[in-house]
Amino acid sequence: MRVFQTLLAFSGNAPPQLALTRRLVERGHEVRVLAHRAARERIEATGAEFVAFQRSIPALDLTRRESDPLRDWDARTKAGAGRQLLKNGLFAFVLDTTRECVELLEESPADVVVFDWMLTGAAVAAEAVRVPAIALVHCPYPYPIDGMPPLFTGLRPLDGRLGVMRDRLLSRIATRLLNRGLPILNKARGEQGLAPLTDWTAQLLGAREICMMTAPELDFSSRGVLPANVRYVGPAFEPHPGDWRSPWPETNDDPLVVISFSTSYMNQRPLAQRVLDAIAGLPVRALLTAGPALETDTLRIPANARSVPYVPHRSVFPQAALVITHAGWQTINAALADGVPLLCIPNGRDQPDNAQRVVLAGAGAQVRKGASIRRLRRMILHTLRDPELGRCARAMAEALARSDGAVAIADRIERLAARTTLTESLPAWGEN
Repeated sequence: MRVFQTLLAFSGNAPPQLALTRRLVERGHEVRVLAHRAARERIEATGAEFVAFQRSIPALDLTRRESDPLRDWDARTKAGAGRQLLKNGLFAFVLDTTRECVELLEESPADVVVFDWMLTGAAVAAEAVRVPAIALVHCPYPYPIDGMPPLFTGLRPLDGRLGVMRDRLLSRIATRLLNRGLPILNKARGEQGLAPLTDWTAQLLGAREICMMTAPELDFSSRGVLPANVRYVGPAFEPHPGDWRSPWPETNDDPLVVISFSTSYMNQRPLAQRVLDAIAGLPVRALLTAGPALETDTLRIPANARSVPYVPHRSVFPQAALVITHAGWQTINAALADGVPLLCIPNGRDQPDNAQRVVLAGAGAQVRKGASIRRLRRMILHTLRDPELGRCARAMAEALARSDGAVAIADRIERLAARTTLTESLPAWGEN
């Protein structure tokens, strides 16, 4: 089977999707991945063929300030950051991605297209060349649905008439903002001889399946009425080395607190410093995983903390008592998969929404990123001492363990390709 996959070189986007890439290669399938140059090494490590974007912001690399086209962290308001994300992170890729994907699919046909939900142009291309497509969603359900607050509001469900009115209004606003991208989307469709759309969401919803790479218990959007082609398939994790080796003496049995603030640049240094200051003097071992986006040379590291450039989350989280995080969706899934409660300090993007889902699940607490050192210290101690948070985190681990997202999606892709071969013709776009 020939699989054509598109991937954004985003920090949180890549890991679960690469877990699927690796699984497909291991099953003997021919996988070609179109992605940004920053992802080359990780893609080739799976055994897949890497193809670099030539026109769709080819130098994109969110780990560095100078190569980040989103720049939402530079916005003065939450609304401004949201507009930056739509303009630079969703709409900007459509036209060139469509063109590149169509060219590659015509040059070397595929049996199925698997695409990052943010790469809408890949969905247009799949429709244009009449290849069935599966969308991968690495965050909570991203589009407005009745009865739930839309993503990027940072809100949790609210019961009663007031909640209905609030969510209805916010969904209308979210739909209107998304539809600002229709001119560029319809230009891409027009170039491929496709009819224009009147709703931005229709392009993604036309995919054969939309695979949510988490458990429904962690995403309260699953409580709403979702489109029929949406599936919660479980998280997917790349393989990792064995147990992490602690840099502290074996006699030090203080609780381990892992601090992780994303591998993409979000101007997170001030927040990291305040958390380290709050940790200082507490009876814990604190491990800061800096990643490529956080420069640690000028950070004040307290005596009870250590800083490392990188540690695979799944190798260290089983030993942790608490994870302090920006509330990136993959960090949340990884921590809860190991039953570790979280202290969420959202820094932007979908992180406030992710944090609300953790809090509603009872598996952690949330504090604003501008919180004082004293407030941070109190919240760290609270999350460490509250046994209910640990119980709920372990319950979430059971939910997340029910299904391996990479296996589930690979199975679906194989069934889809088998049906296509059996009928000896490709189904029309959007037929389920």
